[in-house]
Amino acid sequence: MSADASEPTAATPRRSRPRTATARPKPRAVSKGERAATLERSLLWVLAIGQRGIVIVLALAVLVAFAAGTVEQRWKEQRLHDQVTAQQQTFQEAEARNALLRSQLAENDPTAYRAWVEATARRQLSLGYSGETVFLVNWHEPAAPAASAVPAPASQAAVTPPPAETHWHKWLRMLTGK
Repeated sequence: MSADASEPTAATPRRSRPRTATARPKPRAVSKGERAATLERSLLWVLAIGQRGIVIVLALAVLVAFAAGTVEQRWKEQRLHDQVTAQQQTFQEAEARNALLRSQLAENDPTAYRAWVEATARRQLSLGYSGETVFLVNWHEPAAPAASAVPAPASQAAVTPPPAETHWHKWLRMLTGK
């Protein structure tokens, strides 16, 4: 079989083949009035969809804002509820301690308690009733004198600092301005 020039081969592209005309319908003539009316209808349809779209978007925005506000309120409510629960627990613990202390107070003998307070005040705070004389005794043994009878030179002797001013002297000086 011989290769015909009119038949397509692998070496020749398909374009070389003649085309047949396809039957297309001829567009009908449209008047300017029809074209304007069609354009106006499509514009109105786009505007109507646009207005609806804007309304739908605004409605969705309001709905989302409402949902966000509701969620935030629920979250704040939960936090406040947790705080109230914690405060109630603290209050119940304080009431239980108060009841325990009241029961201990009712059980204790007031005269024994007063004697304990007086003894503590006398021993630890060196306090006494008005008109009483309180003696402060230094129970430590005095330091033993030095073995040598020769006094130390003045440069080696311990320099004693001046006595510190007592608190009541400081207050008196501050109040009187001296």
